[in-house]
Amino acid sequence: MELRYLIQFYAACLALNIIALPVCYKIFGKFKDGGAIFGKSIGLYISGYIMWFLSSVHVLKFTNAFCITVMILAAIALYAPVVYRIKKKEDKGFIIYLSEHKKAMIISEIAFLVLFVVLNWIFAHRIPGTDTERMMDLGYMVTMSKTDYMPPLDMWAAGEHINYYYFGQYIMTYLSKVSLIPVEYGYTFGYYMIPSWALVAVFSLVFSITQSRIAGVISAAASMLSGNFHYVVFSGIAPFIWDILKLEGDRPGYWFADSTRYIGYVPEVSNDKTISEFPSYSFIVGDLHAHVVNVLAVVVILAILWSYLSNIKSRFNKEATIFGICCNAHFILIGFYLGISCMSNYWDFPIYYVVSGSIVLFGMMRTIGIKKKLWGYVAISGLFIMLINVATSFLFNLKFNKMVEGIGIVEKRSMFYQLMLLWGFPVIASICFYVLLIQRKKLTDRSLYVLLLTLCSIGLVIIPEFIFIKDIYIDGFPRANTMFKLGYQAFIMFGICLGIIINAYWNEAKEVEDFRGYVYRRTAIVIGLIVLLTTGYSVSAVKMWVTSLSKESYAGFDASKTIKELNMEEIPAINALKNIVESGDEKQPIVLEADGDSFTNCCRVSVLTGYPTILGWHTHEWLWHNSHSYMDQRRIEVEEIYTGENAEHTHFILDKYGVDYIFIGLKEYEKFEVVQNGILESMGDVVYCEPSESGKLIEIIKVHQH
Repeated sequence: MELRYLIQFYAACLALNIIALPVCYKIFGKFKDGGAIFGKSIGLYISGYIMWFLSSVHVLKFTNAFCITVMILAAIALYAPVVYRIKKKEDKGFIIYLSEHKKAMIISEIAFLVLFVVLNWIFAHRIPGTDTERMMDLGYMVTMSKTDYMPPLDMWAAGEHINYYYFGQYIMTYLSKVSLIPVEYGYTFGYYMIPSWALVAVFSLVFSITQSRIAGVISAAASMLSGNFHYVVFSGIAPFIWDILKLEGDRPGYWFADSTRYIGYVPEVSNDKTISEFPSYSFIVGDLHAHVVNVLAVVVILAILWSYLSNIKSRFNKEATIFGICCNAHFILIGFYLGISCMSNYWDFPIYYVVSGSIVLFGMMRTIGIKKKLWGYVAISGLFIMLINVATSFLFNLKFNKMVEGIGIVEKRSMFYQLMLLWGFPVIASICFYVLLIQRKKLTDRSLYVLLLTLCSIGLVIIPEFIFIKDIYIDGFPRANTMFKLGYQAFIMFGICLGIIINAYWNEAKEVEDFRGYVYRRTAIVIGLIVLLTTGYSVSAVKMWVTSLSKESYAGFDASKTIKELNMEEIPAINALKNIVESGDEKQPIVLEADGDSFTNCCRVSVLTGYPTILGWHTHEWLWHNSHSYMDQRRIEVEEIYTGENAEHTHFILDKYGVDYIFIGLKEYEKFEVVQNGILESMGDVVYCEPSESGKLIEIIKVHQH
């Protein structure tokens, strides 16, 4: 069964890739390998967005059948113009494109498939439980899978819709539906589809920029597999020095998450705990979170920008119009992906709007010079991209309340040596590239691309040292989220550029016979070796996290397995609840269960069923709805239902939230000292009742509605 699900999921990914080939031809046709790999993201997001839009306006229900129908209609819409032009003998470019790049397309697809299978197999040996946010992300997908119309209900705040950047989890739920597999498996396959795709996509981008496969491999590893230099120092250098000098005390230890929790932790600084995550850490931990899913968008944006920059001169021919220059397919797709970012990981929108703007500005400046019309072109282009972005995310933003409270000024900054440890290597490598540019006295498209990406990345590293976005973590972690989200994208862009920088130095060494050639070659080798060292992070982290790849440790692909194992005694009751609901007319009834703190094994009923409860993870809901008092009130009322001795008041609260079922299980007995089973049973009909091993009754009560 699991193998069948895996095949179905891969087949859906392949189908979505094929659907988007006309777009790949239009945007990436001049890439060395044709850029077909980007079609997986483009096909997924175009068809997935159409389904989301139609569901949001209540035209189509979010069902398997309609998802597949929309995918087919998207294919027809994208292929119709191509087929028409071919039949009219107006343009056979698409056929030539397929013919010229079919070998590269097949190789890319095989590379993706191998990575996809291997990563799924490795991480099938460890399925996290509640030690990460996987439980929350899975709950989102289960909830969406039962949703007819967007936005989906909030599983942990009955009566509310999800007020979060949920589009990433949505798109994986959509992919599960077109694959015809349960979301518990779609979660796992979708998660490891992302790094598999990203590695091949970054390779495709850098290979097209440098014409070097080695550079492509280096950039893919540096951006998606590497850790920061903290790993090199604290897992290797520090223990080595300790052993050589035979120092007293405890030998320095290392846990792979330490590299993401450094500034503010070592040494400890009060009210300045920060986060410095990067893609490889995210991929290993396994949370299908906003910043992870949106890797599918940001890598495509960077590829589109290179395609635009490398072909910009052709846009300024004698026949060119303002519309043709400023309102083109590249900008439409960039605007669309920025809109997706507003719905999936909002931080990526301002980041890549600025990155896009810088490339458009300096690309046009190199082409036509500094003239009055330059500023008009740039302004119109920026406005056009923004309009596409606004149009794409308009429906989402209509029902979304921002979770921030403005901009704050940083009071405590990072120590210089800490910044250098985390970012010194890519910054120094970038400076080396700038020196090379000065010596060359020639700015090519490739050089400009690297220059702008690295400068933007340096800016992203510097910003959290001065300002931060205010959120609920302002006490103790004021700039943690800002540093996290900005640094994450800086890491990706730096990583992509490293392979190009190494290639530039190596090629320059071939053209210079004197001492400079020796220096250039050694520079390329040193940067390459450091990338190799930091890539060791993934190997070390996987060993720490997975621990064993034996047959005995194999757990499979069901993302809910650990949650079920942690709640083994209650699973029969949860399954019975699902059977009762599915056999009736109810779609997503409200089921009361005990609330709890974040990263705990509470709220298992809502996660496994997709049925909303009054309150789930308290801190997360506080963040999403930006109201501590609102969630505190819900917490008090949940306790009053389970422990209150006034039946009338209990029924009043149940009616207030429209509770359909009350679940009384081990978590409820654990959280509340006394559960008023008798009063709760009087609220309706007991539809399930079985004793646990401890003798306490696990009950489900269907509430009588007033």
